[in-house]
Amino acid sequence: MDYNKLKSNIESNNLYFFVFICALCCLNFGLLVLLAHHRSITDATCQWDCFWYTDIVKNGYATQPFWYDQSRLAEGNWAFFPLYPAIAYAFHSALSIPPLAAELLVNVILWPILIYLCHMHLRDRSITLDRIKFAIFFVIFPFNLWYTSEYSEGVYGTLLILILILLQKNYLKWAAFFCFLIGLSRPTGFISVAFIAAWLFFIKTYVKNQSLSWKNVFIRLQESTLLVSAAGAGLSLYVLYLFHLTGDGFAFSHVEVAWFRKFDWLPVQFVHALKEKNQRSFVVFSIFVMYVLYKMYKKKWYFEASFMTFIAFIAASTGLQSIERYALSNPLVMEFLALSTLSQPPARQKKILALLLVLHIVAIKIWFHGKIWFV
Repeated sequence: MDYNKLKSNIESNNLYFFVFICALCCLNFGLLVLLAHHRSITDATCQWDCFWYTDIVKNGYATQPFWYDQSRLAEGNWAFFPLYPAIAYAFHSALSIPPLAAELLVNVILWPILIYLCHMHLRDRSITLDRIKFAIFFVIFPFNLWYTSEYSEGVYGTLLILILILLQKNYLKWAAFFCFLIGLSRPTGFISVAFIAAWLFFIKTYVKNQSLSWKNVFIRLQESTLLVSAAGAGLSLYVLYLFHLTGDGFAFSHVEVAWFRKFDWLPVQFVHALKEKNQRSFVVFSIFVMYVLYKMYKKKWYFEASFMTFIAFIAASTGLQSIERYALSNPLVMEFLALSTLSQPPARQKKILALLLVLHIVAIKIWFHGKIWFV
């Protein structure tokens, strides 16, 4: 089969496109194995929060802080929400594979699905991009580390895009179901849905509605309340579980004290990060995030820009650490950057993709060596 025919099939046939995405992800997985050298791929990709998720899969949630663990003294695993480790545990039990392999398998499955969903999300907004280059961009994007490691990004990102697609199609009940799940996926799950629901209410009530009436306002309020209630139910389920387990339903928030994370104004966080040698890279990432958000506003991606500004502000309010994970690895940002790249002239596209491939390899090497540049 020649390239032109293959390209035509990928562009016109969704199954071909998904298979192509899976093939690219397999090639990327092979690259990860090569760069891991003598280490197993599960050990190489397991960095930072991965150890907490593995502890949950193996032992469940702790009933009290770790008082005798010198590397995690007075810390607990409650900050890591249960959906991802629960899915990993199901794979671990059903397939009889090690916990680390089960955790990685979750993201190996979800990553190509998420790429496909992101393309569908753009297509539903009447944005058409070259499918081959779109998939390549996502696979070699340097800030996709957490989608090929033992992290909850795959679960959260997939749920987020699914919710947005379903709301575009007005499948409110299914959207509410996935809002429930995202409330169980990570701390930003509930606040993500709260923002989406508020935006949906505003758009449907004041922008798309031709005749403003109390009846229409009440209907839109019901829809938004359903989404928030569903996400709140997921969060509340975890809160009730923690209360039963530890006596502190909000232990997931309180344990952040052990990691010296506390709320402060953004300029103060910048000054603090500049003083710390191992956090200066996060200042650079933060500046890049602000530039990307500015470009999103300028291109009239108002919902995405506002949503990501909200998420980035929440993430940075307790420290700049991990800002690149919360913002730059978010699928909405990756969609925008893919569109920006693939809107360039063909010659420039090739240069950008080549640069991204080099940065992708560099980022993997940094990650495998456990450097604090990416957490």
